[in-house]
Amino acid sequence: MPLQGEVARAGMGGVDGHGSFASILEGCRPLFPRTLVDADGWRRVLEVAGHLPRSVIDEPFGFELRLGEPSPEADFFVAVRPRSELAQHFIREGARAERGSPPAAKAATATKAAAAALAASLREQAMDPGSYFARCVASVVLEYDLAGLAPRHPPAPPGIFLAPERSATVLPPGENPFRHEDPAGLLAALAVTVGWDGHEEMLGTVERIFASLPQGGHVFQAGALPGRSPKAFRILLGGVAAERVPALLERVQWPGPADEAGAVLASMEGLFDLVAVSLDVTARGPGPRLGLELYRLGMVGWRPFIARIEENGWCLPAKAEGLRRWRGAERLFGAGEAHRIRMGLSHVKLVVEGGARTHAKAYAGMSLLPDGGLHTDHAEQQAKACAGMGMLPDGGLHDGGLHTDHAEQQAKASPA
Repeated sequence: MPLQGEVARAGMGGVDGHGSFASILEGCRPLFPRTLVDADGWRRVLEVAGHLPRSVIDEPFGFELRLGEPSPEADFFVAVRPRSELAQHFIREGARAERGSPPAAKAATATKAAAAALAASLREQAMDPGSYFARCVASVVLEYDLAGLAPRHPPAPPGIFLAPERSATVLPPGENPFRHEDPAGLLAALAVTVGWDGHEEMLGTVERIFASLPQGGHVFQAGALPGRSPKAFRILLGGVAAERVPALLERVQWPGPADEAGAVLASMEGLFDLVAVSLDVTARGPGPRLGLELYRLGMVGWRPFIARIEENGWCLPAKAEGLRRWRGAERLFGAGEAHRIRMGLSHVKLVVEGGARTHAKAYAGMSLLPDGGLHTDHAEQQAKACAGMGMLPDGGLHDGGLHTDHAEQQAKASPA
């Protein structure tokens, strides 16, 4: 059994001649309560991690937990910064897919096309300073759908989200961060990234969403989910006060009941600091699925929030207990190396779809840093990438929701 505050030694693996991400992640198993991720769910995560390089640990990554479903499974996401080692890995994978060499030989055509398209966009980030990617995108966030995946069945191509230079999610309405501002350029960039044609038919809806934003509102992230049907782009809106969300939904012509979305937010009043609105854009207009992403700024804990979504029936009791047992900071010992692990909730998304049961998803972020002292440049890169994903690097559930070092920084910064 690992010592308290420590995690088991990581094993070995190999990607491109180096250890795989799974060789590190497998040692983190004790950190995940089995009510959140059971043995089968963890196996799926490790299967994906086994195809990713160790350089994943240089980026923020995390897990999507479906709180309203009984199966203890998790999806996986990771940020890819331009010109990073991880970006180079995907560029190489795209080249292999274009040549049709293994493992692409076993993959579906859609998977090969997605890999090639992602590689092309990352190459453009690195080589063309005038491209939309180079000017506007700080990181590409990949989301792997793993829940419900059959054993040894390859996952669908990951969802791909473009995060701008500075996240608007964790800033209050009225701030003026860098954000996506060019609807046509954004949509074209997304289409290139996932290898889709025919995106022009969705441009009118995206332009209407941009035009409908209130003062201070902005598009802070946008993506596509090539592994899901029907085909849709996903647009995330920040800088909108919770009480103004129903009016915004009416202006963008969301087909669901705007008052229902308002009631969901009202039931959580006082338990979140910021809201982001997630809309799916199809060829017919906004889709019926609505995501309300709720963020806390780290000043108080998540426990009252978790209690409320459990009371509202959006989170199963076993999942709520698993979240309450989530650890905040640990150490991972590997062969000749050690890492400091930081974990915490980035945000919780409430999914509203007219006539269907509202349910919750938790997004838990994780970062690994060399133990025995932080490298300043590495820590800065992690912080920037966390911000680009809308993540707060320190968002643990213990001690009222603050890691100890974060709490000390808050205390020093506050007037006496």
